[in-house]
Amino acid sequence: MSGSRSQAADGLEARDGAATRLQAADGDVLLDVRDLSVVYESAGQTAVQAVDHVSFQLKKGEFVGLVGESGSGKSTLGYALTRLQKPPARTNGGNIVFAGHDIRDLDDEALRQQRQGGFAMVLQSGMNALNPVRTIRNHFIDIFKAHGHVPRDRWDARMQELIGKVKLPVSMLARYPGELSGGMRQRVSIALALSLEPRLMVFDEPTTALDVLVQHAVMDTIIELQRTEGFTAVLISHDLGIVLEATERVLVMHEGRIVEDNDSKSILRDPQDEYTQMLLSHYADPRAEVVSLPGFPDRSQRSVSRQETTSSFATVGSRERSAAENPIVVDDLVKTYAPPRRGEDPVRAVRDVSFTLEPGQSLALVGQSGSGKSTIAKMLTGVEKPTSGTVRFGDLDVARLGRRGLRDLRSEVQMVFQDPYAALNPLHTVEYTLTRPVVNYTGLTGRDARRRVLELLDTVGLTPVEQFAQKLPHQLSGGQRQRVVIARALASDPQVIIADEPVSMLDVTLRAGVLALLEDLREQWGVSLLYITHDLLSARLITDDIMVLHDGAVVERGRTAEVLQNPQDPYTIDLLDAVPNPRRALAEGRL
Repeated sequence: MSGSRSQAADGLEARDGAATRLQAADGDVLLDVRDLSVVYESAGQTAVQAVDHVSFQLKKGEFVGLVGESGSGKSTLGYALTRLQKPPARTNGGNIVFAGHDIRDLDDEALRQQRQGGFAMVLQSGMNALNPVRTIRNHFIDIFKAHGHVPRDRWDARMQELIGKVKLPVSMLARYPGELSGGMRQRVSIALALSLEPRLMVFDEPTTALDVLVQHAVMDTIIELQRTEGFTAVLISHDLGIVLEATERVLVMHEGRIVEDNDSKSILRDPQDEYTQMLLSHYADPRAEVVSLPGFPDRSQRSVSRQETTSSFATVGSRERSAAENPIVVDDLVKTYAPPRRGEDPVRAVRDVSFTLEPGQSLALVGQSGSGKSTIAKMLTGVEKPTSGTVRFGDLDVARLGRRGLRDLRSEVQMVFQDPYAALNPLHTVEYTLTRPVVNYTGLTGRDARRRVLELLDTVGLTPVEQFAQKLPHQLSGGQRQRVVIARALASDPQVIIADEPVSMLDVTLRAGVLALLEDLREQWGVSLLYITHDLLSARLITDDIMVLHDGAVVERGRTAEVLQNPQDPYTIDLLDAVPNPRRALAEGRL
């Protein structure tokens, strides 16, 4: 990343000496973690050791990355460092020495005093971290009242100063969280944490599910603030690419332990631990001549093409699984929403979009948040009606369908949703979740319906199928949940699958598995795939063609590899430049 990121790099000249700096005098050490362990203990369940005898030090003004997959213990460690962990989590060993004082056993009042000028944490989800019924101004006031560190006559000036530091206009103070984009909410969370003037800031997955341009902007803001404010920073992320580009030193965490601790250049050039090597192997440049991930070869090297594949999967029901037959034809599609506030202009979310999704085709719809791609998906499935223009599925005009017609459409056009945690009812088993669409769309009942459910689980790779059928969502990993969501979409034997950001919330290794599954299903079942994403690497891996959306309009389209290797529109170039690429950053001297 350029701009403030390169400035941050200029101010941090001794990356190669990170390991040496750990041996500096005690006066240079802000945080000293010694043999720390955290356990989760729930009644009636086996205790889980989430953090297992971890030790490390952080110097004053240092910017350190903490990276690992979901379940590695990294967020639990972040909560422990800032004393935000709650039952069933419990620190069961070790010390957390902050500025020379062990903070493990501080009472609530001492902890409140320590937070002012001490440490703060920016949580993963900007929406969940903010109160939806209070304005941003009131969020600042709540902090000022709780800590008493800002005189009342300075409240307005201080909150305006803080909101300006994260590059938001003062008008944001009058808004509610629901009126802000994901990137804006994350910037507000950073400003609220800054209000305590902390010496240590812990950022927990601050860019998860944000598109690449917003991700780029948020990370540049964090890097510039760390440089100008001088606080020590810990960046927690499952994305090693982001961490390597942003931080000077990286701690790699796996199964509750730190398996590697080194400066960013050394991690990139010569990773020592097999787990670190595996994480690095899941990165590639979408602009490269050949793009592949472990277990996911480049499309051009596959021996079987889409035209050569035939489906061998037969349902237990009334019809055999056949390839898609009907195209989706979108013609001059426009969607305009009413002004969000009085005196503001209407929002034109989609502007004169036309395309055809041919039977068996895989098409990527790419753009940042607010580009209109998810709105298009809603109009394709009949959830939203267009302001003008048409969406046709075969001979059907989707906008004119009634309730029965929409039900029939949705047996042929199915969605895979972005958030695998919100897409499943936490009270229903996997079998119940899959049985409902099987019964509703295929007419199968009893043993036939159960057999169909088990076949679906086998199709998406959840085996042994009998065990997974009885699990509840909380007993599944993120990747397993997304496979259940895909199985539910397949239950009606659809001709078209619309996958809306299906891997944006998953770890890099889980992403590869879900992408490979979507690709295999497309080839084996012959379905059409509309893949909605801001992730250009995943679009390169699994789609034939691509359309780039910006402000609701198509700015570029063509064969996926050709567009990404030779982009013509400035917006496409910006998207590609924003993709984290630590190897390119190293080659260009920015790392």
